[in-house]
Amino acid sequence: MSVLRQEVIVSGRTRRPPGLADVARQAGVSPSLVSRILRGDETVRAREDTRRRVLKAAEQIGYVPHQLARNLRTSRAGCIGLVVHDVGNPIYGEIVRGAQRAVSRAGSILMVADAEAITDQARLLQIAGGGRVDGLLWQMAGHAELDELVRVAARYVPVVLVNSESEGELTGVHLDDERAAELAMGHLLELGHERIGFVSGVPGSRVSERRRRSYRQALRAAGIRRHAAWDVEGGWDPGSGHHAMERLLRARPRVTAVLVTNAVVATGVISAAYDAGVHVPDDLSVVAIHDIWFAERLTPPLTVVRLPLEDMGERAAQVLLDEDASAGPASIAVAEPAPELVVRASTAPPSR
Repeated sequence: MSVLRQEVIVSGRTRRPPGLADVARQAGVSPSLVSRILRGDETVRAREDTRRRVLKAAEQIGYVPHQLARNLRTSRAGCIGLVVHDVGNPIYGEIVRGAQRAVSRAGSILMVADAEAITDQARLLQIAGGGRVDGLLWQMAGHAELDELVRVAARYVPVVLVNSESEGELTGVHLDDERAAELAMGHLLELGHERIGFVSGVPGSRVSERRRRSYRQALRAAGIRRHAAWDVEGGWDPGSGHHAMERLLRARPRVTAVLVTNAVVATGVISAAYDAGVHVPDDLSVVAIHDIWFAERLTPPLTVVRLPLEDMGERAAQVLLDEDASAGPASIAVAEPAPELVVRASTAPPSR
């Protein structure tokens, strides 16, 4: 792992790194209060704006706890952290399985955390800055306020982004989302569909935007005019898929097929269709990205594009363990095995 440098070179001489007193002076509080806040002491009696002021001051002046510096130089925790945005999401379960393979080979353990549970910077510093992990894998999901935390974590431990291209100084490992959506659209077009909708993930998700780009390109290449109402924002859970499909069903002309950004969201899409008396695939064909375990057990079984989620998790963990993340930012695409269309009973030619 890379060692966090504790010296600042100014005009050819070494200056001591910032200490607690410097943070306290910047924040206008006592050093003892700074120490307790940065340790994540939940019993400390301090207003929330004071906590934020201390954390901001520490970040501004580049303060790093002395114990952290010693840990980075001399020891390893034997643990890699994986941060996801919903630990119950089965898509992330496959990523976890792959990451676990690489981590176990290295003689370490994998700790999984939900991003929503570490929104407080003090809590994040306990994990990333307290010597508890040797590095972090961070699954990006498009939640700007949560994904911003990764930049805080990267000041303390090596970080590799999962299911993301590189961002700033951070290496990212991602899948071929464009090709996946291209295969899905090709299948629907070959069946004869022209009125095709798209249900995305959360607004701002780069994964979702890559899939949306392929969706739009496929319509253009087929000479089909896209209606804005066919392209709706969703999320990453079944409820968001249900709401998105309700909006899509109100669009005119009504779509005969829909590409859904992932299989979890597709469960909500199919549920909303049935609630509206729209039968899959007789009235509506549905295809989704990712072949999760339940996809073939839905009614009807879901047509999907299979992507190598486990391989991506394993590759991301290996990059972190091999210290490749410290060699400079890179976008690493997991191209093998290639995206694969798995045709099941949720797609059929449009009814005439």
